[in-house]
Amino acid sequence: MPKDQTTLVLPGGNTRCIFSTSTPFAFQVVPGSSDKVLLYFQGGGACWDEASTKAGFCTTDSSPQSLVGIFDRNEPLNKYKDYTIVHVSYCSGDLFGGDVVRDYTDSAGVPVIQKGYENGLSAVNWIQQQQASGALSSTLSDLVVMGCSAGSIGAQIWSDNSLNMIKWQKAAVIPDSYAGVFPDGSQGPLIYGFGMCSVGKDFLSEANYQKCIEQTLTLQDINLQFIPQHSDVPFSFIQSKTDIVQQSFYTAVGLSMGLPALETPAEFYDKVNTIFEAYNTNPNFLTYLVSGDQHCFTPMSLYYTADAVSNKDDGDNTNQQMMYDWTNKFPLAESETEVTVCEGTVQSSKKGLYGANSTTYCASELFPKQYTEDYN
Repeated sequence: MPKDQTTLVLPGGNTRCIFSTSTPFAFQVVPGSSDKVLLYFQGGGACWDEASTKAGFCTTDSSPQSLVGIFDRNEPLNKYKDYTIVHVSYCSGDLFGGDVVRDYTDSAGVPVIQKGYENGLSAVNWIQQQQASGALSSTLSDLVVMGCSAGSIGAQIWSDNSLNMIKWQKAAVIPDSYAGVFPDGSQGPLIYGFGMCSVGKDFLSEANYQKCIEQTLTLQDINLQFIPQHSDVPFSFIQSKTDIVQQSFYTAVGLSMGLPALETPAEFYDKVNTIFEAYNTNPNFLTYLVSGDQHCFTPMSLYYTADAVSNKDDGDNTNQQMMYDWTNKFPLAESETEVTVCEGTVQSSKKGLYGANSTTYCASELFPKQYTEDYN
């Protein structure tokens, strides 16, 4: 494989995209250092029922990522420019957790099949094989698990397996732009419908597996299992306070399931804080919060102009770290520290805020926060 250039790996087997007419599934490898790997899960919406699938709410073909943003091999501000990139393309519509044959068909009259779990597994297995063969170091110095949008959820779902299956010395999990705000009561049926319970025995605790079967499991349950299990790995979430795409999918899911589907930006941000406050009981949880409604940062050039004020403030109106500076710290070396970043008035999220400040404040339950790495 040529260094710093894209090679597509077609793993075959049980991997596939959602439609019989889709491209074959492939993941993208950009070779770099043999002891540093960025495992990145691509974004691309979700298809959770016949209506969302026919409406085109998810990407259905496997396509490589352009080498921009965190993938830019020539950007001097990019710590990861020499990492080996394993970019898991997204064409299954199931948040990288599916294993299901649907009872509706694609345009060719063939049942819709979602195998996102197999797709993710093929990439992690490939990394293992490269370590065993010597193409990658048998123990990586650095492993970073990352993803944007649906791939952010993929990074969260795959964090445990990736950290357990790949040998590493330092690691970090960096989900970009999906906190997991869904209408109440929707997550359990969605997860069950994707067929995640059939593969969940590989990574879910007994209690969470039972929740999956009962259709009550949430993404938050999964993270509250994984984050403390890997207490020496920072789980560092990038999140806009009023992410417009996450709000749109909240509405779409709610309407499709007959659940309350409308929320204000302030209500959305309040729910983000509630989710993150639960995670924040773990020392290794951190977040970089950005004012505004930008969806995804890391696969875009604006990753280098984003700070806590906005996606393009470029450090003009804050004394805090730029997003790329913050992200570049991961994975942390022993005894290194990193902090949660937020710009705004610090006050409790429990105050029932109204007006302009309701979407710009920093919750005192989250900020300030510092984590010190301890691999011992």
